[in-house]
Amino acid sequence: MVDEEERVFVEFNPNDYIIRLSPFLDSKGDWTGELLVGTVTTDENDMSDEDHFNLMTITKMVCAAVPAMEEDDNVRDVLNSIVDRVEDEDEEETSPTIVVESTDDNVINVSFNGKKVH
Repeated sequence: MVDEEERVFVEFNPNDYIIRLSPFLDSKGDWTGELLVGTVTTDENDMSDEDHFNLMTITKMVCAAVPAMEEDDNVRDVLNSIVDRVEDEDEEETSPTIVVESTDDNVINVSFNGKKVH
């Protein structure tokens, strides 16, 4: 069990639905490969009962992806391909496209992601 002094407290919005992954560690502090998967929300959550039920169902379904990946290679492969695709899209968005538009003596005109800079 973690001492109260070692706990990290993070701020969440009152209506957040949080998935908590707590890894099991061996005596050396290395992950054993086992996880405790759970859901957390705040006492201040003021969603309607119907919205709370629907959001909690989605949260539990996301949590269920962990054992589903262990039980079914197809589920793991589909989820992994989605992760790869999203990471590729994120990488494309964060990597600027730089194009030299023109040069004139010591002046170079370039565009970043299609926006000209002079």
